Amino acid sequence: MVSALVRRVQTVLTEDEYRDLSHLAEVTQKPISVLIREAVQQVHLQKLARERRMAAVEELLAMELPVSDWPQMEEEIIRGAMEQ
Repeated sequence: MVSALVRRVQTVLTEDEYRDLSHLAEVTQKPISVLIREAVQQVHLQKLARERRMAAVEELLAMELPVSDWPQMEEEIIRGAMEQ
């Protein structure tokens, strides 16, 4: 699912950065704006998403939930499914 683009961000590049990015845009046949969005996603936003997932996992693991051994849990799951 692609989100709508709703915010404009401006940045300043060196001549070398712009030249190299322009060349890459030409080679990949993608606009510079797409290359920059992809870089932001890969470098910063994926890391942030991973950190959020890890925090959620740590919260789940910190909970002291009553859990039985697998054979007993499996039996309870099957019994619950059969009752519905």
